[in-house]
Amino acid sequence: MNAAAERRLLEPWQDPKAAPFVRIERLTKQFGDLYAVDDLSLDIFQGEFFSLLGSSGCGKSTLLRMLAGLEYPTSGRLYIDGVDVTEVPPYARPVNMMFQSYALFPHMTVEQNVEFGLRQERMPRAERAERVSEMLELLRIAPLRKRKPDQLSGGQRQRVALARSLAKHPKLLLLDEPLGALDKRLRENTQFELVNLQERLGITFVTVTHDQEEAMTMSTRIAIMDAGQIMQVDTPTAIYEFPSCRFVAEFIGSVNLFEGKVVESSGDEVLVESRIGRSMRVRAFHPYALGTPVTVAVRPEKVRLCLDYREDGVNQLRGVVEDIAYLGDVSIYRIRIDAALPRVQMTLTNIQPRTEQALTWDQEVAIEWSPNSAMALSE
Repeated sequence: MNAAAERRLLEPWQDPKAAPFVRIERLTKQFGDLYAVDDLSLDIFQGEFFSLLGSSGCGKSTLLRMLAGLEYPTSGRLYIDGVDVTEVPPYARPVNMMFQSYALFPHMTVEQNVEFGLRQERMPRAERAERVSEMLELLRIAPLRKRKPDQLSGGQRQRVALARSLAKHPKLLLLDEPLGALDKRLRENTQFELVNLQERLGITFVTVTHDQEEAMTMSTRIAIMDAGQIMQVDTPTAIYEFPSCRFVAEFIGSVNLFEGKVVESSGDEVLVESRIGRSMRVRAFHPYALGTPVTVAVRPEKVRLCLDYREDGVNQLRGVVEDIAYLGDVSIYRIRIDAALPRVQMTLTNIQPRTEQALTWDQEVAIEWSPNSAMALSE
């Protein structure tokens, strides 16, 4: 493969020559003594579906509001499509925002709600009508055009709000918890529809959410935030499989954690002597000196039943099944290794009918995992 072909395989964020569409440089936002966003830098590229993910109060909504121009930073600079918009008012930015509440006008029809922003910009009537029709067809709500918001379901109101946000053809669309008001089944379906819509339009989407599954399903990349700072930015797969620290490993999905210290290092693997007295050989993405305290992280689905348990075995544990959660497609088993330690979780796919499953409560089991399925993390 030649160099040109290799370059084409790079994602924009992997290509040092690619210019970011949104560039955030050392952005800080203070409210009195509180740092809602603390010296944060971030690049987002054209056509991304980018998610800001974190718990309540981590600063993600404040960052989104600064992108929209609804808040101004205490310090730092903000660029959109190469233009410094740090002090540009919201109406002058190439940005539109869809709020969690949808904020539809109750006295207006669907058609009038979608048209509102275009009317404010004094777009000619014929062009305005064409644009509204385009959006109604795109979001599949044309038959609802004469209804008012109180005559719509939650999913229909969400589509109207999205159509209104897209009608002005913004370069950047900001979404604040866009699916939070929908029920679980509708939310799952809408996630895929949003991704397909974003790919067709090619508009850069930045969304704020606290829903891990939502972020993992829709995003090209995710920024995990905590206390106004970004802990890790990467693809959903990389964040789940290769968390940069213990905080990210715990925040995304379920994980088993074992504290210990490094007693041997070889290439990209280390041998850890855990506090529970068992040796664990795991991946290490950073060099660790002998004696370094680390946390071994193992996802529940990476844990399997052990058929050849040895008292001196590496990555092997023995315990008793204490809890079982049957979820239909999978079952989660909580295994007691020691009364003073957290339970170890194991997830098994329910290939056999429920009545034929081998494991039951209070059953003694041996479990293990491969070195490639676990990792050593620093704090």
